[in-house]
Amino acid sequence: MGPIVGMREFIGMLRRRGPVMALILMAGLYLSITYAMTLPRAYEAIAVIQVQPTLLNGGLGAGDADDTAMRLRLIEQRLMARSNVMDMIERYRLFEDAPEMSVNEKVAQFRSNARIDFIPTTGSVPGAGTAVSAMLITVRLGQAANAARVANDLAQQILTGSQASQARRQADLIAALQAEDQRAAQAIAEADAKLTAFRTQNAERLPENADFLATEQARLESQRDQLIRELQGLERERLALEVGATDTSTQTSLTQQLRVLEINLAQARATLAPNHPEVRRLEDQIEQLREGSMQLAPGVTRQVDLIREQEAALNAERTAIERRLPQIQDSIAAMPEVAAELAELQQQVAALEVPRAAITTRLSNAELEERLIAGDHGERMVLLETATEPQFPVSSGRRRVAVLGGGTSLMLALLAGILLELRRPILRTPAQVKKALGIEPIAVSPFRPTPRGQVRRRARDVASLAILLIGLVATMMSVAYSGS
Repeated sequence: MGPIVGMREFIGMLRRRGPVMALILMAGLYLSITYAMTLPRAYEAIAVIQVQPTLLNGGLGAGDADDTAMRLRLIEQRLMARSNVMDMIERYRLFEDAPEMSVNEKVAQFRSNARIDFIPTTGSVPGAGTAVSAMLITVRLGQAANAARVANDLAQQILTGSQASQARRQADLIAALQAEDQRAAQAIAEADAKLTAFRTQNAERLPENADFLATEQARLESQRDQLIRELQGLERERLALEVGATDTSTQTSLTQQLRVLEINLAQARATLAPNHPEVRRLEDQIEQLREGSMQLAPGVTRQVDLIREQEAALNAERTAIERRLPQIQDSIAAMPEVAAELAELQQQVAALEVPRAAITTRLSNAELEERLIAGDHGERMVLLETATEPQFPVSSGRRRVAVLGGGTSLMLALLAGILLELRRPILRTPAQVKKALGIEPIAVSPFRPTPRGQVRRRARDVASLAILLIGLVATMMSVAYSGS
């Protein structure tokens, strides 16, 4: 048999192998439709929840979107928890028609039948950080009433869980922010106390006192020079009184000695410390000469004593100035180091104040959000569409199984017919003869079947039609029985 290249040859093959092909086709079609009808029907119910943003800013920012999406995901996880799923299975008596299913299988089947989809806002792409505008709760079950009830139950659980979760999370957030604010305030107070103590301890070395200390240093140096000049004048005045009060040569000699010693004492005081041994030695010699040799008149003695008192006062003032000047120099020299430490402490305080300001802002927003939630003005979820009982089942695979089974049966029937033709290869047309033998037939005469052959042909046709009719009737009866 050559290849089938024409419609007449194909129709001839169908008539010759009709009974076998019809039997294979109808058997496969009957089995496919029967199996498809045994598949359970599924009814799908959908509830819609709308997510309304808070009135705080009229919309959701990136952080708010993340928080809302995460909260909804947590609610979804709680809904699909094993305990909650088993509770709904028992309340609605689901899967009672499948007693052979185990508890784990029921839970897995429920989770696959119930689906929660998040609808992003307009212009956003689904993913992390996407603002959610609505939720679709889809439940597919074998009974329409159960599908609607379970979908509405899940929607109500989401609404209730969202309110409780939002209130709880807001309270936890406020408590955490308050604790963090207290910790930050305590840290800032400690840093401020440390800064204040440092400023108190180094009051003169602060950078802002540089001009004041420089002015004070110049003033004290000028006062010291003035005191030195005044002391020298008093010294000359006192010596003049003492010299003028004595006339003898002895007293003149002692006076000269005393003057030399006092001049030496003045020079020593100008260059040495007040407690220096040389200064003490000169003071002792002068005192001895005064007590042992000089006898002045009462008026002169009074004047000399006054001059000495003035000298003592000026020396005390000069000593204070000389003590103060090194302190000023030390303070000016230590200012760069103090300025660096002060800047570091101020930076520490500023570094602590920046996060506290952010915490304070978040705390204020959280407290305002809590008040909005309490006044029913915060983020809300509204049941936009309740799930209604579906009237018609959704596609549960029956049609697909029936179509695939019918197509497979048709292919098997054609394959069987071709294989049967290949078992008895016969050249039935001049084209097949020329292609197989390479020569063209000289004459062609049509085939004239015998009366017996015609009877067999009609019998095959009748058998094929009968098989097709019986198969169609059986298939329709199976569909009617399964539908009832």
